[in-house]
Amino acid sequence: MIRCRFVHLCALFVLLIGLSRRESLAVGVWHRDYASGLAEAKAEGKSLMLVFTGTDWIEICGKFYDEILGDPAFIELVSAKFALVKLEYPKDSLLPRSELAEKALLRDAYRVRGFPTVLLTDAAGRPFGINGYQPISAKEYAEQILEIKAAHEGGMAMVEQAASLSGIERARALVKSLPDLPDALLARFFGKELREILDLDARDELTLRDRFQRILADEAYEREIQTLLREKKWDEMIALTDRQIADRKLAGEALQGALLNRAGFERRAGREQDCEATLRRIVSLDAESGVGKEAARLLEAGTAPAKDASTR
Repeated sequence: MIRCRFVHLCALFVLLIGLSRRESLAVGVWHRDYASGLAEAKAEGKSLMLVFTGTDWIEICGKFYDEILGDPAFIELVSAKFALVKLEYPKDSLLPRSELAEKALLRDAYRVRGFPTVLLTDAAGRPFGINGYQPISAKEYAEQILEIKAAHEGGMAMVEQAASLSGIERARALVKSLPDLPDALLARFFGKELREILDLDARDELTLRDRFQRILADEAYEREIQTLLREKKWDEMIALTDRQIADRKLAGEALQGALLNRAGFERRAGREQDCEATLRRIVSLDAESGVGKEAARLLEAGTAPAKDASTR
């Protein structure tokens, strides 16, 4: 009887250890800072999965972690390929100054405009995939992440193939190597490749010239805006935005987005009447577009966008 009891206790102890290890894995495997995640990625030859989130104030962020990201089934499937980093952005922003600065830098570098955002990068920080919350199982979500990783590996194979090619054939291979990313990220992290493709395809056989020139111009505008922002040169930011509109001959929602930027800069410059006039112009162009509705909301609230950076 004593021996039987001892065996049962041992079995229970082993079970508890197993559960404890699973719980530890579900929580502990997620790095809370970029540096430690990056160290794991470099040491173990992994990619990075960065989750920008605000679980203390955005319900869907908590749901995302509880149902998917913290599930051992998800972690087990992706952790062999990815170092996992969960970057929290609390509503009150009460973080140590160094952490706050680092997270602001990461959010800006990767053009994160909402939470939760999932960004996949290599160990050098170059992104190759982006995702968000989806109401699917942890296993299904992990499979999506791994599919993006497989596509990236295919892209890297195309880069190697392009090394032995020249002219339009090299351009084709480089195009196939580009990851599926929003234009802003593509221009910021793959500008060199975009420019090379444009040079190789002088006759625009791939019909990508207009798109690539546009997104490169947008990135150049964004960089200059960031420089002026650090010095709070609001009037110069307004003038730069007006030049961007004129040079690019912006129309439609692209024009509305640029004008929304300008409205924010006008407000920061203390030009409240100009700001209101710009918002009214946005609404008059198309009151039903996303930007038009945002401008209408700002007018109704009697406020204007307090832009810290260009976001359109």
